[in-house]
Amino acid sequence: MSAGPPEARTGLLFLGAPPVPEMVSLAQRAERAGFESAWVAETRLTRDAITPMAAIASGTERLRVGTGIVNVYTRGPVLLALTFATLDELAPGQIIMGLGTGSPRILATQGVAFERPLTRLREYCEVIPRLIAGEEVDYTGAYVDLRGARIEDVLVRDGAAAQRRIPLYLAATGPRAVEFAGEAADGVLMNVCLPTAYARERRSRLENAALRAGRDPAEIEVAMCVVVSPHESAQHGRDAARRFVAVYLSLFPNVARETGLAPEYISSLASAFTERGVDAAARRVDDDVVDLLTAAGSVDDCRRRLEEYRAAGVELPILAPVEGALELTIESLA
Repeated sequence: MSAGPPEARTGLLFLGAPPVPEMVSLAQRAERAGFESAWVAETRLTRDAITPMAAIASGTERLRVGTGIVNVYTRGPVLLALTFATLDELAPGQIIMGLGTGSPRILATQGVAFERPLTRLREYCEVIPRLIAGEEVDYTGAYVDLRGARIEDVLVRDGAAAQRRIPLYLAATGPRAVEFAGEAADGVLMNVCLPTAYARERRSRLENAALRAGRDPAEIEVAMCVVVSPHESAQHGRDAARRFVAVYLSLFPNVARETGLAPEYISSLASAFTERGVDAAARRVDDDVVDLLTAAGSVDDCRRRLEEYRAAGVELPILAPVEGALELTIESLA
């Protein structure tokens, strides 16, 4: 948080890969290199986030370990409370609960309707901290219905659970979600493929929402997932990032809308992706777009770009390396 140590801090994001034993090994290397946190995504149908988190937390000493993120559709609030309380028991003080609404496209493949996402997120956030603290919770909402729900554990019975405090971070892209994070969360996780101007505007919006809620904005950590694509060849680094940008802006229209790029350009990019594939779409992503939405190129290029995100108000850049760039990211960008 902004009240913490003044030195720059950096996180590392695992986007559902590589295999879990390799994640642990890489997280250990990241800890030695100076990364302060590791985050595990569960936005694609690759691996769950909880198993890697437990393995990483067990295999490291100081690294904070968070979900980046798990969604509030495929797990109920009681199960989520149980899950994070158990992780905290395994690694006290290291665990971060990152929640979000997830991807409508991925949820649709599971037969899950993406309905009123902010309402659902708000209801989960109202009950999960109370459950983790050992309270007996009665709650009736649009999506959450609890009747005397309580974690049944010796920690609850002897009162120790009341001391349990797991930081809550909320993934937020749209303005209303960012404002809700300012009201309710310990940190905000902004999305990938968004420019520094977006980060600056959303930080201001977050701070204003916190003040309206009677909170100190300095107590809310501003984190942002940043695509990084370092390479010995700056051109190779940008080319690798080009593909990531093409895929992401084609598949996540909610993110694409926030980039500031022309709607006609976004539409043409998505059409090229749908009709002719990622290579055709990537050819439409020029260097200016890569530089706007990622940290790509040489190692020095990436470092400079990350400093620009920090200057825009991102206290914790969480690095999302493109395929093939994980090891160089760990070695050079902590």
